Amino acid sequence: MEKKYHTITITIYDRNFAFNKVGELLHEYAEDIHLRVGYPVPDKNTSVIFIIVTLTNNELGALSGKLGQIDSVKVKSTTLKF
Repeated sequence: MEKKYHTITITIYDRNFAFNKVGELLHEYAEDIHLRVGYPVPDKNTSVIFIIVTLTNNELGALSGKLGQIDSVKVKSTTLKF
């Protein structure tokens, strides 16, 4: 399958519980991540992470699925069309 560019927005609603789990999972995909921007909201115990990756559709599904299975994490992805 062809690798494509995708954006993924990860919203973490309980930083104390999920932040390290998300970080470890993203570390597994580090070579495919081109941009990672995080915005913490400490007073709400929330964080938003925006990443740009190059993955096949199957790899994107696997990453999104793993992230979405972590409690208090929501994931949205979009494929860039050039």
